[in-house]
Amino acid sequence: MKNIAIFGSSRSGKSTLSKMICKKYPQYHIIIGDDIRYAFQVVLPNNQISNKGGNGMKDDFPNFLACLFYKSIKRNKGIFNYIVDTCNMTPEKAKELFNRDDTIILFLGTPKQTIKQHFDEVRNYETNKDWTYDRTDEEIIEHSRHSIEKSIEQEKECKKLNIWYVDTSFNRDEVLKDTLNTIEKMIIEKK
Repeated sequence: MKNIAIFGSSRSGKSTLSKMICKKYPQYHIIIGDDIRYAFQVVLPNNQISNKGGNGMKDDFPNFLACLFYKSIKRNKGIFNYIVDTCNMTPEKAKELFNRDDTIILFLGTPKQTIKQHFDEVRNYETNKDWTYDRTDEEIIEHSRHSIEKSIEQEKECKKLNIWYVDTSFNRDEVLKDTLNTIEKMIIEKK
């Protein structure tokens, strides 16, 4: 079976799709890039891994994540398959680090949403476990603006690089179900 690398903008459905795959195929394990980055931020703050700049591991994080992903695959070959789920990856870097025969790469994004639509989705679906829960409306509006800009940029770059891009701007649940169906056809390697 193939491993899966899911990238894209915040609130585009990466974690939801990862969980859908794991529910149907329990041999998949999820490596959540955002959790790993957060752990570095808390435990090793001198590495300056952050979304807002800094040096240290921030520039190396995609390489670190790819190394962890493929080392896990190598160590558990035949027992588990893996899904990597993170928002901090450019299509160019994804192609460089994850473009292998044993890995499906896809990006999710919301390039056609307005800032208000994105903001409303964040607020309507957030839980007290989400990082957005205790943020101000102004912070979420800025986050929404950034996510949409990132989605537009990634969609263009994915088209140039021939990387699978899924637009989850509208009808997200249906789009994710269709995406899962497509993945199901791809994950079993033809011998």
